Amino acid sequence: MPQLKAKDIRKMSPEERRERLRELRIELIRLRGMLASGSPVENPNRIKEIKRTIARILTVERELSK
Repeated sequence: MPQLKAKDIRKMSPEERRERLRELRIELIRLRGMLASGSPVENPNRIKEIKRTIARILTVERELSK
């Protein structure tokens, strides 16, 4: 899955941003659960990428709410 850039996030509708944020949080919970249970994660860097994308979405949301 390609990384979302801020300009792409700004082009999304508010509903699309909220849905994408929800999907990313669910995926992050799943990956963290896999780590906690001791099973191997297929791509450990994916956790870092998801966290950064969540932060980008939240940043854009705050910018647009002003």
